Amino acid sequence: MSCTLCRSPLQHGSLCPTCTIDTLEYIGRLPGLWAELEDWLIPGIRGGAQYGGRVRMAEAPLPLDEEALTLRAAGGIAGVLEDWHDAICDARALAAPARTGALAHRVRAASRGLAEQIHFIALWEQGGQLGREVRQLVARVRRVVEPGYEEDEPKQPTFLGYCVAVDASGVVCGAKLFADMGQAVQCEWCLCSYPPDRWLALRQFQPGNEAAAAGEQSAAAA
Repeated sequence: MSCTLCRSPLQHGSLCPTCTIDTLEYIGRLPGLWAELEDWLIPGIRGGAQYGGRVRMAEAPLPLDEEALTLRAAGGIAGVLEDWHDAICDARALAAPARTGALAHRVRAASRGLAEQIHFIALWEQGGQLGREVRQLVARVRRVVEPGYEEDEPKQPTFLGYCVAVDASGVVCGAKLFADMGQAVQCEWCLCSYPPDRWLALRQFQPGNEAAAAGEQSAAAA
């Protein structure tokens, strides 16, 4: 069994501890991001004070940002959070809250409701999909309110696999390896080095792949 987001090994559930914490953080950020989008609904205004202050164009105003409008609408951030909260209530035989009040209140209430269910989400079979959707919502808002943020964001390292180095007692290291593509990787635990030309062999000897690797070697020898 593995985490449905990062694919790291799991004994049970859908989300590993790291992805669970990340999902909780994304859920908690969405009410604030929803509020930030208000500035982007005014034609000719781009961004709040934290992004250089409001600037009204001297020429014709810019058109209203349709993505901001979509995200701020009832079917945007509010709808996604409420749909997931309703789904959890249904799965747990709980009464789903009514969708009443101003949208700002609904976003806060749904976010709070999901945060309170984070332990269930981590175990739920739909937890990975929920995590992906709230992560995508945060990314969509940031593309509106922080133009170019993706170019400035540090690239996430690629999960390469688990260290297969064996110590003198025959114990496999097993530490996670992350790659900056094209550069040698060194295990932070045992310091074993894996240059790019060894990555394919490393993947063949990952847990669960040993039998396949042995079969390939036998076929090659024949």
